Amino acid sequence: MFAVVHFPDFVLQAGLRGAPELWELPVALVDPGLTPLRVCAVTKGARSCGVSEGATPTQALARCQDIRIRHRSLAAEAAATEATLQCAYGFSPSLELTSLGMVTLDLRGLAALADNDPAALERWAQRLRAALAALDLRAQVGVGPTPNLARHAARWTDTLQIVIAPREFIAGLPVAALEPSTHVAEILAQWGIRSVGELLALGQAEVADRLGLEALALFAAASPTASRPLRCVRPSERFEEVFDFEEPVETLEPLLFLLRRFVDQLCLRLEPAGLVAQQLTLRLQLESGGPALEQILRVPEPTRASEILFRMLHTHLESVRTEAAITGVGLIVHPSSPTQRQFGLFETVLRDPHQLQETLDRLSALLGAERVGSPVRQPGHQRDAFKLVPPDFENAPAQQWVQPELLQPVPWRRLRPSPAAQVETQEGRPVSVRCAVANGKLKITVGPWRASGNWWEPSAWAREDWAVETDQGSVCRLSRESEGWRATDVLD
Repeated sequence: MFAVVHFPDFVLQAGLRGAPELWELPVALVDPGLTPLRVCAVTKGARSCGVSEGATPTQALARCQDIRIRHRSLAAEAAATEATLQCAYGFSPSLELTSLGMVTLDLRGLAALADNDPAALERWAQRLRAALAALDLRAQVGVGPTPNLARHAARWTDTLQIVIAPREFIAGLPVAALEPSTHVAEILAQWGIRSVGELLALGQAEVADRLGLEALALFAAASPTASRPLRCVRPSERFEEVFDFEEPVETLEPLLFLLRRFVDQLCLRLEPAGLVAQQLTLRLQLESGGPALEQILRVPEPTRASEILFRMLHTHLESVRTEAAITGVGLIVHPSSPTQRQFGLFETVLRDPHQLQETLDRLSALLGAERVGSPVRQPGHQRDAFKLVPPDFENAPAQQWVQPELLQPVPWRRLRPSPAAQVETQEGRPVSVRCAVANGKLKITVGPWRASGNWWEPSAWAREDWAVETDQGSVCRLSRESEGWRATDVLD
């Protein structure tokens, strides 16, 4: 058995996926690749007003003043096609992209449909239609013994049709199902031929003598037994949703409303493939033109939970300020396989890494991204030389071996900022100190330890450190730089 999924008005469905409420309004899509512009798809509301394919935008507005003219989106059609293939692949691994808006599936070998039970086939097809409806795609499904019969069944039904008696089914189809040329269709109408059964009753040889080679193609399309191999394809692992706004957007609410729909649909597409979201790429197209604003958001713990992914986007957009209104939005999910980790007996993990990431994002929005992160020491001997990097909890260093107490370093307490000190020296060695943390004559002085760096840059530095103890028992570390003496550390 074969199944064909047909999407009527696929170009229109792809263009209106992000705004299903437009289906009830008069809407026309024009193809920007044509000169002059021509209408390529219309809704029922527009068709009832007399607007049809091939009309110019001016003619469409003349026939319906309330019609909404939108451009055809090739990017939206590509995203809808990928969504269709990814969804259908979860129902059958052997599938073919027959044409734009039509997918053929080979049901042979599926254990659930091994008996060709009509009830089982209907339940299977209903689940397929429900999965596509969750992606805002309206599908007609036809099931038959051959790809040709399944295609006819899908095109000439409103919802679902299963072909049980192939010859009776073919005979009941209208002649238009065979897609004859305009000239041949007029001749058949003059003959009074309305159905495929009436055409088959005339005989192939007799019709071919009068209509030529096209008659052979018509009889081949009406064959209830002819079959063909499928050109099987494998859906790509590209998960993207795009939408162009009818009017430029200046507020956050409509953008969040659309992104929530995107996230829900992308998570539904990830689930059949057993993948999770590892990274998000958000693109905003501005009214001023130019390249789109792009932001990459790393998911701290790969997941396909829509609530978590949407909260990340919401937190990011709260701090975004654009120079112009937004005319289009795109969201790409970079997938990965879910990972299972085995932790040690005494190893602890973050209770909620997504909540921590959201907190860090909010802090970055308030303080600036350059002021939030994990400190990492810079190479060299300059004091307080470090930089902030994004936290990486996955590759945190393992717990090191604890040294015996006798081998542990002295626990100096760093003073920030370091208070200025008045130091008296004799022959280059400090003999007394007066500062906020120590006062008096020095009983013990150890040093000096000299360090310098960046001598080739304007930010060159040099210092001289001493460890000292006063006659009152205070132990501290003194540092002499170009600005003078400072007390940098104390021993509690």
